[in-house]
Parts: sequence; structure tokens; C-alpha cells
Amino acid sequence: MSLTINTNISSLIAQRSLNNATNSLNLSMERLTTGYKINHASDNAAGYSISKMWVTQLGSLDIVSDNAATGADMLTTAEDTYGLLTSHLQRVRDLTEQAANGTYGSQSLKAIQSEIAARLEEVNRISANAEFNGIKLMAYTQNGDGSGITSAGLNLQVGLY
Repeated sequence: MSLTINTNISSLIAQRSLNNATNSLNLSMERLTTGYKINHASDNAAGYSISKMWVTQLGSLDIVSDNAATGADMLTTAEDTYGLLTSHLQRVRDLTEQAANGTYGSQSLKAIQSEIAARLEEVNRISANAEFNGIKLMAYTQNGDGSGITSAGLNLQVGLY
């Protein structure tokens, strides 16, 4: 018994051509759907390396943008807090000038002093509790030698290293 192998050369050539056309079509579709000319290192090795570096830097810039927005939100919160403190302190100043008029009796002066004390307590409460994401906005510490007050530092990362 003999074994024979029949091959259809024309069919094999057509199948290979179809396979090449399908691969080219898939590559073109991938480029169309992603919008990128370079999707794989085989497309352009140097260009692929450069594009991946840019993608990494763009991702970092997104984080930088988020950091800047969060910093701006923190500053807005601090600004609103300072505005509230300013309004309380302005009222204390107004009451002090009002009490210095000399036309008020002892009961009126006690009422003015009571309001001043309440406002100053509120200023202290707001200062002690003002925070953003757990960070005290008005964190002050006494210097080690007792010479004065220094503010706690805060760094915002809004640029690439």
C-alpha cells in the first residue's frame, strides 16, 4: 500500500496571502481604534520607547494637576477660615470702640464685655479646629527657647521632580 500526499499549491498561496491581508487589516484596525501610529515596539522601536516615556510623563502631570487642585482647595478653606476670624475680630474691635464711648452704663459695658469674651473664645475654637484632610491649618508651636511662635510647614508637590 502506498501513501500519496496531494498538495494544492494554489490553495496554499491563497491561504498565505489571506493570512497576510488579515494581519495587515488587524494592524490597521488597531491603529484606527487607538489613534496611535505606534502601538508595539515592532512598529518603531525608538518611537515606541519615546512614546512610552511621554505617556509616563503625562500620567505624572495628571497627578501634578490633581495636587495643585487639592492645594487650591486647601488654600480656599484656609481663606474662608481667616475670613471668619476676621469678622469676629472686627466685631471685637467695634465693640471695644463702642465701649470706649463713655455713654454706656455698667450693665451695658458688662454685656459688651460678655460678647467680646464669647467672640474671642470662638476665635480660639476656630483656630484650634480648622483643618483640611486632617491637617491643622493654624498649627502654631512655641519656639524651644520661648522667644516666639513659628508656623508648621507644609509642602505642596506641583511639579515634576
